[in-house]
Amino acid sequence: MKKLLCLLLAFAILLALCACGDPQGAGEWTRQGYFQDENGNMLSVTYMDDVDEPGWYVGCMLGDDMYGNMLPQEGDTLHGNIIPDYEEGELIVTVSEEGEDGLLLTVEGGETYHFTPMDMQEATIVVTVNVDGWGNIDYAKGETAQEIDPEYPYQFAQINLAEPATHTFVAWPVAGNLFVKWMKNGEDFSTEPQITVLLDESADYVAVFEEDPDHKNPLIDFIGDDYQCDRAHANVESIGDDSVRITIDWGGSAWETANWLITGTLDADTMTVNYSGCSKSVFTYNDGGQLVSEEVEYEDGTGTVVFNDDGTFTWHEDQSEYGTDMVVEKLPPALGGVG
Repeated sequence: MKKLLCLLLAFAILLALCACGDPQGAGEWTRQGYFQDENGNMLSVTYMDDVDEPGWYVGCMLGDDMYGNMLPQEGDTLHGNIIPDYEEGELIVTVSEEGEDGLLLTVEGGETYHFTPMDMQEATIVVTVNVDGWGNIDYAKGETAQEIDPEYPYQFAQINLAEPATHTFVAWPVAGNLFVKWMKNGEDFSTEPQITVLLDESADYVAVFEEDPDHKNPLIDFIGDDYQCDRAHANVESIGDDSVRITIDWGGSAWETANWLITGTLDADTMTVNYSGCSKSVFTYNDGGQLVSEEVEYEDGTGTVVFNDDGTFTWHEDQSEYGTDMVVEKLPPALGGVG
Protein backbone atom coordinates (compact mmCIF):
# COMPACT_ATOMS: atom_id res chain seq x y z
CA MET A 1 0.00 0.00 0.00
CA LYS A 2 2.83 2.39 0.88
CA LYS A 3 4.44 1.75 -2.53
CA LEU A 4 1.16 2.72 -4.21
CA LEU A 5 0.85 5.86 -2.09
CA CYS A 6 4.48 6.74 -2.78
CA LEU A 7 4.05 6.39 -6.53
CA LEU A 8 0.79 8.31 -6.60
CA LEU A 9 2.38 10.98 -4.43
CA ALA A 10 5.25 11.37 -6.88
CA PHE A 11 2.82 11.72 -9.74
CA ALA A 12 0.63 14.14 -7.75
CA ILE A 13 3.62 16.39 -7.08
CA LEU A 14 4.52 16.38 -10.75
CA LEU A 15 0.96 17.25 -11.69
CA ALA A 16 0.94 20.07 -9.16
CA LEU A 17 4.25 21.53 -10.36
CA CYS A 18 3.56 21.17 -14.09
CA ALA A 19 0.29 22.34 -15.60
CA CYS A 20 -0.78 19.29 -17.54
CA GLY A 21 -3.13 19.71 -20.47
CA ASP A 22 -4.26 18.15 -23.67
CA PRO A 23 -1.29 17.30 -25.90
CA GLN A 24 -0.88 19.49 -28.95
CA GLY A 25 0.35 17.77 -32.09
CA ALA A 26 0.88 14.49 -30.24
CA GLY A 27 0.39 12.45 -33.40
CA GLU A 28 -0.94 8.94 -32.94
CA TRP A 29 -0.38 8.64 -29.19
CA THR A 30 -3.72 8.80 -27.35
CA ARG A 31 -3.41 7.28 -23.86
CA GLN A 32 -2.51 8.81 -20.53
CA GLY A 33 -3.37 8.14 -16.90
CA TYR A 34 -2.51 5.49 -14.31
CA PHE A 35 -2.01 1.80 -15.14
CA GLN A 36 -1.20 -1.40 -13.22
CA ASP A 37 -0.28 -4.98 -14.11
CA GLU A 38 -1.24 -8.24 -12.40
CA ASN A 39 1.98 -8.24 -10.32
CA GLY A 40 1.37 -4.83 -8.77
CA ASN A 41 3.78 -2.91 -11.00
CA MET A 42 2.51 0.56 -11.85
CA LEU A 43 2.83 2.95 -14.78
CA SER A 44 1.80 6.57 -15.33
CA VAL A 45 1.76 8.51 -18.60
CA THR A 46 1.10 12.26 -18.41
CA TYR A 47 1.41 15.05 -20.98
CA MET A 48 3.38 18.03 -19.61
CA ASP A 49 2.88 21.34 -21.44
CA ASP A 50 4.28 23.79 -18.85
CA VAL A 51 7.93 22.77 -19.27
CA ASP A 52 10.74 23.96 -21.54
CA GLU A 53 10.12 21.10 -23.96
CA PRO A 54 6.49 19.88 -23.65
CA GLY A 55 6.00 16.15 -23.99
CA TRP A 56 5.12 12.88 -22.30
CA TYR A 57 6.28 12.12 -18.77
CA VAL A 58 6.45 8.38 -18.03
CA GLY A 59 6.78 7.20 -14.43
CA CYS A 60 6.68 3.64 -13.20
CA MET A 61 7.29 1.38 -10.24
CA LEU A 62 8.74 -2.01 -11.13
CA GLY A 63 9.01 -4.10 -7.99
CA ASP A 64 10.53 -1.81 -5.36
CA ASP A 65 12.23 0.51 -7.88
CA MET A 66 10.74 3.80 -9.08
CA TYR A 67 11.66 5.36 -12.44
CA GLY A 68 10.62 8.41 -14.40
CA ASN A 69 11.58 10.74 -17.25
CA MET A 70 10.26 12.71 -20.21
CA LEU A 71 10.15 10.32 -23.19
CA PRO A 72 10.10 11.46 -26.82
CA GLN A 73 7.41 10.13 -29.09
CA GLU A 74 8.60 7.93 -31.95
CA GLY A 75 5.75 7.17 -34.30
CA ASP A 76 3.02 5.56 -32.21
CA THR A 77 5.34 4.73 -29.27
CA LEU A 78 7.19 6.53 -26.48
CA HIS A 79 10.86 5.58 -26.41
CA GLY A 80 13.84 6.57 -24.29
CA ASN A 81 15.53 6.13 -20.92
CA ILE A 82 13.76 6.25 -17.57
CA ILE A 83 15.85 7.19 -14.55
CA PRO A 84 15.61 5.60 -11.09
CA ASP A 85 14.83 7.80 -8.07
CA TYR A 86 17.32 6.27 -5.66
CA GLU A 87 19.32 3.50 -7.31
CA GLU A 88 21.79 3.41 -10.17
CA GLY A 89 20.99 1.92 -13.57
CA GLU A 90 18.60 3.66 -15.95
CA LEU A 91 16.41 1.60 -18.27
CA ILE A 92 15.82 2.11 -22.00
CA VAL A 93 12.15 1.41 -22.65
CA THR A 94 9.47 1.52 -25.31
CA VAL A 95 5.86 2.22 -24.32
CA SER A 96 3.16 1.27 -26.81
CA GLU A 97 -0.62 1.07 -26.77
CA GLU A 98 -2.03 -2.42 -26.33
CA GLY A 99 -5.59 -3.61 -26.84
CA GLU A 100 -8.47 -1.21 -26.31
CA ASP A 101 -7.16 0.62 -23.25
CA GLY A 102 -3.87 -0.96 -22.10
CA LEU A 103 -0.17 -0.17 -22.40
CA LEU A 104 2.85 -2.34 -23.15
CA LEU A 105 6.21 -1.48 -21.54
CA THR A 106 9.21 -3.18 -23.13
CA VAL A 107 12.62 -2.87 -21.43
CA GLU A 108 15.57 -3.07 -23.81
CA GLY A 109 17.43 -6.28 -22.96
CA GLY A 110 14.90 -7.04 -20.23
CA GLU A 111 11.29 -7.87 -19.49
CA THR A 112 7.97 -6.90 -21.03
CA TYR A 113 5.08 -5.64 -18.88
CA HIS A 114 1.37 -5.54 -19.75
CA PHE A 115 -0.61 -2.76 -18.05
CA THR A 116 -4.32 -2.03 -17.80
CA PRO A 117 -6.00 1.14 -16.44
CA MET A 118 -6.14 1.50 -12.66
CA ASP A 119 -9.44 2.02 -10.89
CA MET A 120 -8.75 5.31 -9.11
CA GLN A 121 -10.56 5.84 -5.83
CA GLU A 122 -12.60 9.04 -5.90
CA ALA A 123 -11.37 11.19 -3.02
CA THR A 124 -13.82 13.21 -0.94
CA ILE A 125 -11.27 13.91 1.82
CA VAL A 126 -7.92 15.39 0.77
CA VAL A 127 -5.27 15.76 3.47
CA THR A 128 -1.83 17.25 2.83
CA VAL A 129 1.13 16.77 5.15
CA ASN A 130 4.07 19.12 4.74
CA VAL A 131 7.16 20.47 6.52
CA ASP A 132 8.24 23.97 7.51
CA GLY A 133 11.99 24.07 8.08
CA TRP A 134 14.56 21.26 7.83
CA GLY A 135 12.96 17.95 8.70
CA ASN A 136 11.23 14.81 7.47
CA ILE A 137 7.85 13.14 7.86
CA ASP A 138 6.37 9.69 7.44
CA TYR A 139 2.89 8.27 7.96
CA ALA A 140 0.85 5.09 8.10
CA LYS A 141 -2.82 4.18 8.19
CA GLY A 142 -4.06 3.15 11.65
CA GLU A 143 -2.94 3.81 15.22
CA THR A 144 0.34 1.88 14.98
CA ALA A 145 3.54 3.88 15.23
CA GLN A 146 5.15 4.23 11.83
CA GLU A 147 8.60 2.70 11.48
CA ILE A 148 10.75 5.50 10.13
CA ASP A 149 12.56 4.84 6.88
CA PRO A 150 15.39 7.43 7.07
CA GLU A 151 16.70 6.52 3.62
CA TYR A 152 13.51 7.53 1.80
CA PRO A 153 11.72 10.15 3.92
CA TYR A 154 8.94 12.48 2.83
CA GLN A 155 8.85 16.26 2.94
CA PHE A 156 5.36 16.30 1.43
CA ALA A 157 2.50 13.84 1.24
CA GLN A 158 -1.08 13.90 0.02
CA ILE A 159 -3.65 11.44 1.34
CA ASN A 160 -6.87 10.99 -0.65
CA LEU A 161 -9.72 9.24 1.15
CA ALA A 162 -13.23 8.25 0.14
CA GLU A 163 -14.23 7.87 3.80
CA PRO A 164 -12.76 8.83 7.21
CA ALA A 165 -9.73 6.87 8.40
CA THR A 166 -7.26 7.07 11.28
CA HIS A 167 -3.63 7.78 10.42
CA THR A 168 -0.42 8.15 12.43
CA PHE A 169 2.06 10.86 11.47
CA VAL A 170 5.66 11.06 12.68
CA ALA A 171 8.17 13.90 12.21
CA TRP A 172 11.90 14.10 12.86
CA PRO A 173 14.48 16.84 12.18
CA VAL A 174 17.62 16.70 10.08
CA ALA A 175 20.92 17.24 11.86
CA GLY A 176 21.26 20.71 13.35
CA ASN A 177 17.52 21.26 13.72
CA LEU A 178 14.77 20.65 16.28
CA PHE A 179 11.15 19.54 15.93
CA VAL A 180 8.84 22.29 17.25
CA LYS A 181 5.20 21.36 16.67
CA TRP A 182 2.47 20.12 14.37
CA MET A 183 0.03 22.66 12.93
CA LYS A 184 -3.41 21.98 11.46
CA ASN A 185 -4.93 24.47 9.05
CA GLY A 186 -2.51 27.17 10.23
CA GLU A 187 -3.12 26.70 13.96
CA ASP A 188 -1.07 24.92 16.65
CA PHE A 189 -2.10 21.29 16.98
CA SER A 190 0.49 19.28 18.96
CA THR A 191 4.05 19.48 20.28
CA GLU A 192 4.50 15.70 20.04
CA PRO A 193 6.49 14.49 17.00
CA GLN A 194 4.15 11.50 16.64
CA ILE A 195 0.42 12.08 16.41
CA THR A 196 -2.57 9.85 15.66
CA VAL A 197 -5.50 11.63 14.02
CA LEU A 198 -8.89 10.75 12.55
CA LEU A 199 -8.92 12.18 9.05
CA ASP A 200 -12.61 12.96 8.60
CA GLU A 201 -12.30 16.25 6.73
CA SER A 202 -9.94 17.88 4.25
CA ALA A 203 -7.09 19.55 6.12
CA ASP A 204 -3.47 20.69 5.95
CA TYR A 205 -0.97 19.40 8.52
CA VAL A 206 2.48 20.95 8.80
CA ALA A 207 5.45 19.70 10.84
CA VAL A 208 7.44 22.75 11.99
CA PHE A 209 11.21 22.64 12.59
CA GLU A 210 13.75 25.25 13.65
CA GLU A 211 17.54 25.47 13.82
CA ASP A 212 19.17 24.13 16.98
CA PRO A 213 21.11 27.10 18.45
CA ASP A 214 23.43 24.73 20.33
CA HIS A 215 24.35 22.65 17.31
CA LYS A 216 27.82 22.88 15.81
CA ASN A 217 28.40 21.55 12.32
CA PRO A 218 31.06 18.82 12.77
CA LEU A 219 32.60 19.97 9.46
CA ILE A 220 32.95 23.60 10.59
CA ASP A 221 36.76 23.37 10.64
CA PHE A 222 36.94 21.91 7.13
CA ILE A 223 34.27 23.46 4.91
CA GLY A 224 35.21 26.18 2.47
CA ASP A 225 38.93 25.42 2.68
CA ASP A 226 41.35 24.46 -0.05
CA TYR A 227 43.68 21.47 0.36
CA GLN A 228 46.81 20.27 -1.40
CA CYS A 229 48.84 17.07 -1.73
CA ASP A 230 51.52 16.78 -4.40
CA ARG A 231 49.64 17.61 -7.63
CA ALA A 232 46.19 17.13 -6.06
CA HIS A 233 44.10 20.17 -5.16
CA ALA A 234 40.86 19.73 -3.19
CA ASN A 235 37.94 21.78 -1.89
CA VAL A 236 35.44 20.80 0.81
CA GLU A 237 31.80 21.97 0.96
CA SER A 238 29.02 20.95 3.34
CA ILE A 239 25.52 20.03 2.22
CA GLY A 240 23.31 20.70 5.21
CA ASP A 241 24.84 19.41 8.44
CA ASP A 242 25.43 15.75 7.67
CA SER A 243 26.61 15.60 4.06
CA VAL A 244 29.70 16.76 2.23
CA ARG A 245 30.81 17.50 -1.32
CA ILE A 246 34.54 17.22 -2.13
CA THR A 247 36.09 18.21 -5.44
CA ILE A 248 39.59 16.90 -6.19
CA ASP A 249 41.68 17.95 -9.20
CA TRP A 250 44.90 16.16 -10.17
CA GLY A 251 47.22 17.88 -12.61
CA GLY A 252 48.64 15.05 -14.68
CA SER A 253 50.45 17.48 -16.99
CA ALA A 254 50.13 20.97 -18.41
CA TRP A 255 47.61 19.57 -20.89
CA GLU A 256 45.58 17.17 -18.75
CA THR A 257 43.68 17.36 -15.46
CA ALA A 258 41.67 14.63 -13.74
CA ASN A 259 38.65 15.63 -11.63
CA TRP A 260 36.82 13.63 -8.97
CA LEU A 261 33.46 14.74 -7.57
CA ILE A 262 32.63 13.05 -4.27
CA THR A 263 29.40 13.37 -2.27
CA GLY A 264 28.32 11.42 0.77
CA THR A 265 26.92 11.46 4.29
CA LEU A 266 29.22 12.18 7.20
CA ASP A 267 29.39 9.83 10.18
CA ALA A 268 29.98 12.48 12.86
CA ASP A 269 31.23 9.91 15.39
CA THR A 270 34.12 8.76 13.20
CA MET A 271 34.29 11.86 10.93
CA THR A 272 34.19 9.48 7.97
CA VAL A 273 32.38 9.66 4.65
CA ASN A 274 31.82 6.28 3.00
CA TYR A 275 30.82 7.27 -0.51
CA SER A 276 29.64 5.73 -3.76
CA GLY A 277 28.68 7.18 -7.13
CA CYS A 278 31.87 9.24 -7.39
CA SER A 279 32.50 10.55 -10.90
CA LYS A 280 35.94 10.90 -12.49
CA SER A 281 36.45 13.06 -15.57
CA VAL A 282 39.60 13.88 -17.55
CA PHE A 283 39.98 17.34 -19.10
CA THR A 284 42.43 17.89 -21.98
CA TYR A 285 43.75 21.33 -22.99
CA ASN A 286 45.74 22.70 -25.93
CA ASP A 287 48.95 24.73 -25.69
CA GLY A 288 46.90 27.89 -25.25
CA GLY A 289 45.13 26.51 -22.17
CA GLN A 290 41.79 26.08 -23.93
CA LEU A 291 39.66 23.02 -23.16
CA VAL A 292 39.80 20.51 -26.00
CA SER A 293 37.91 17.52 -24.59
CA GLU A 294 36.20 16.14 -21.50
CA GLU A 295 35.97 12.39 -20.99
CA VAL A 296 34.05 10.71 -18.19
CA GLU A 297 36.04 7.66 -17.09
CA TYR A 298 33.54 6.37 -14.53
CA GLU A 299 30.57 7.46 -12.42
CA ASP A 300 30.50 4.62 -9.90
CA GLY A 301 33.57 5.35 -7.80
CA THR A 302 33.57 4.18 -4.18
CA GLY A 303 35.83 4.97 -1.26
CA THR A 304 36.24 6.86 1.99
CA VAL A 305 37.23 10.30 3.20
CA VAL A 306 38.35 10.58 6.83
CA PHE A 307 38.63 14.04 8.43
CA ASN A 308 41.55 14.02 10.86
CA ASP A 309 42.04 15.89 14.14
CA ASP A 310 45.08 17.74 12.77
CA GLY A 311 43.01 19.49 10.07
CA THR A 312 43.96 17.13 7.23
CA PHE A 313 41.79 14.55 5.54
CA THR A 314 42.69 11.12 4.19
CA TRP A 315 41.28 10.09 0.82
CA HIS A 316 40.97 6.50 -0.35
CA GLU A 317 39.38 5.93 -3.77
CA ASP A 318 38.96 2.27 -4.65
CA GLN A 319 39.18 2.83 -8.41
CA SER A 320 42.08 5.28 -8.45
CA GLU A 321 45.82 4.74 -8.30
CA TYR A 322 46.22 8.29 -6.96
CA GLY A 323 43.69 8.30 -4.13
CA THR A 324 45.24 5.48 -2.12
CA ASP A 325 45.19 6.75 1.47
CA MET A 326 46.36 10.16 0.30
CA VAL A 327 46.68 12.67 3.18
CA VAL A 328 45.54 16.08 1.95
CA GLU A 329 46.64 19.15 3.92
CA LYS A 330 44.94 22.52 4.27
CA LEU A 331 46.59 25.35 2.33
CA PRO A 332 47.77 28.42 4.28
CA PRO A 333 45.63 31.55 3.65
CA ALA A 334 48.34 33.15 1.50
CA LEU A 335 48.19 30.15 -0.85
CA GLY A 336 44.43 29.98 -1.22
CA GLY A 337 43.26 28.65 2.14
CA VAL A 338 40.70 30.34 4.37
CA GLY A 339 42.14 32.55 7.10
